[in-house]
Amino acid sequence: MAGELVAVFSASGRPGLAQVRRLKRANYEVRAITRQKHLDPSFDNVEVVPADLNDDASLVRACEGVDIVFFTSPSFAEVTKAVDHIRSVGEAAAAAGVKRVVYNTTSWHPDKPIGVPSMDHRYEMTSALRSTGVPLTIVRPSLFMDNLLTKWVKPYVVGQGEFSYPHNPDLEVSWICLDDVAEFMIAVIGRDDLLGETLDIGGPEVLRPGDVARILTDVLARPVVYRQITPRQFGERMYDIFQPVTDLDRDTYVANLERHYAFKNAANPFHVPMHDMLRRVPIELTPMREWVRQQNWSLEPSEIVGSVSS
Repeated sequence: MAGELVAVFSASGRPGLAQVRRLKRANYEVRAITRQKHLDPSFDNVEVVPADLNDDASLVRACEGVDIVFFTSPSFAEVTKAVDHIRSVGEAAAAAGVKRVVYNTTSWHPDKPIGVPSMDHRYEMTSALRSTGVPLTIVRPSLFMDNLLTKWVKPYVVGQGEFSYPHNPDLEVSWICLDDVAEFMIAVIGRDDLLGETLDIGGPEVLRPGDVARILTDVLARPVVYRQITPRQFGERMYDIFQPVTDLDRDTYVANLERHYAFKNAANPFHVPMHDMLRRVPIELTPMREWVRQQNWSLEPSEIVGSVSS
């Protein structure tokens, strides 16, 4: 209910900023959990509390007095510790007596191990959070439109006129923007019928890579073409960006992403039919064309450094 206090973990990442914006608009009290010193304007009139995922006591302090916890795990830093981190957050929230944790997985993962390291790792994270017994709802998104603004996509779109990604040209994706993910997270607050549930969510339309390139072309008023890169090339691009913060070696990092996208190209969990979900959780979803129009497509350094997750 509006007026409750919601703690947003990873509040300075793109998902967290969207959650803070949308919670404020819905008249919730917000506690931003972040150690970032350079705060976004979204944090105006918001309580900011630092916490360290490696410091259990700081997590308990961050959850004290909180009604709801929104948790999004940093996707690229200290990956090998992520299972322990999420368990610690769940234990801290349970100890603080929060009414609900809403966990944004940031991407689809299977409901059992399948032998793909990145997929199994996310399954293990969700299982660890469930094991704490904290009241929980899981929001499992398809793929973020906001990825187009990151350092691994935006400079290629703006500087080279190409949308390059490791998707097969015929892969159908239900792209969803982070603000709509935040709206889903807010919508489950107070919904006892959604306790223990996992909500698979996507956007209002299904787009192939060429469709995305055409939308970018139309809105930016300059040609943008789709160029498929291999999962290995994508892994190498990502490692070059995140090498300073990842605790995986290059070969492991690249191999994991290669297997990740090979699996997703074959199984396509990105296509999420939304009719039944929207009847259950009514959200007005944002089409990609409208979302692209709302973004800043300059190449200012502050716009291209951050990742989608933290």
